[in-house]
Amino acid sequence: MLHRLCIVGLGLMGGAVGLAARRHRAATRVIGVGDQPETIDKARRMGAVDDATLDVREGVRDADLVILAVPVRLIPDVAKAILGSLRQGTVLTDLGSTKAPVVHAIDHLIAQAKAPVHFVGSHPITGSEKSGIESAGEVQLEDASCILTPTQQTDHEAYRTVDDFWKSLQMKTQRMAPEEHDAVLARSSHLPHLISYALIQAQTSRSLQFSGPGLRDLTRLAGSDVRLWTDIYTQNANEMAKVVKEYADSMQALAQEFTALAQAGTPGSEAARERLFRFLADARQRHDERFPPGKPKAPEPDLREKDTQVVPQQ
Repeated sequence: MLHRLCIVGLGLMGGAVGLAARRHRAATRVIGVGDQPETIDKARRMGAVDDATLDVREGVRDADLVILAVPVRLIPDVAKAILGSLRQGTVLTDLGSTKAPVVHAIDHLIAQAKAPVHFVGSHPITGSEKSGIESAGEVQLEDASCILTPTQQTDHEAYRTVDDFWKSLQMKTQRMAPEEHDAVLARSSHLPHLISYALIQAQTSRSLQFSGPGLRDLTRLAGSDVRLWTDIYTQNANEMAKVVKEYADSMQALAQEFTALAQAGTPGSEAARERLFRFLADARQRHDERFPPGKPKAPEPDLREKDTQVVPQQ
């Protein structure tokens, strides 16, 4: 068990981690750092923290483990701001949806400052499209996966501290290189979000008027925070360029099949129909293998970082 856990950022995921840490008694004390008094009050009332502060340097002082639950573009900045306030041996981790830029930036910061602390990147694969710490109780951490992204600079004991922490919340940990993480999540999380936005953009006012639960379900992710997803796409632009092109090529191939299918009664139409059936059947089989019918819904395939509180660098 940790003695003192500090969560910097009391938004949706910061609040969820605080609730789980206190529920599973993963730390003797859970300290939160927020950017507004109202957020701190909510965190205290709902039991996400034992105590909280607006002063980020005060919050992280004497912590065994510090979790940076701020938007991905701010994680290195917050890490830099607190390095001088951390005691020797403190371990840092984060909740970011992109890993390579964050991990390499913080590794560099620690080496440059010769700070006696350690960093291990983390990404819990769960979340919600909802906003604010008030929705933190709806986030399911238990039985969800958490990816850890060590590098050659990662301290072994620090890795074990972070790994043990997530396991104490009954999460399943998986080790990946930061670059592999970003390539995998570009497909499983970042592309689905982009497609959700694109599906809404593809609608006309008339089609939206007559849309039903199918479109609503497929575009749920379009309700996510636009600024934060812009940051995620910016940080993972190389991998996104690859997967979007691949997806676009797939859609272009399907467009050609529909062109042939429209020529009813021709040999080309029948062949196109058979290829379309095989495409749909293969997709259905892969879906049912990953999400078996009648089984409980699997955890969401990524961490939504929307509305995570931005902590001022005081």
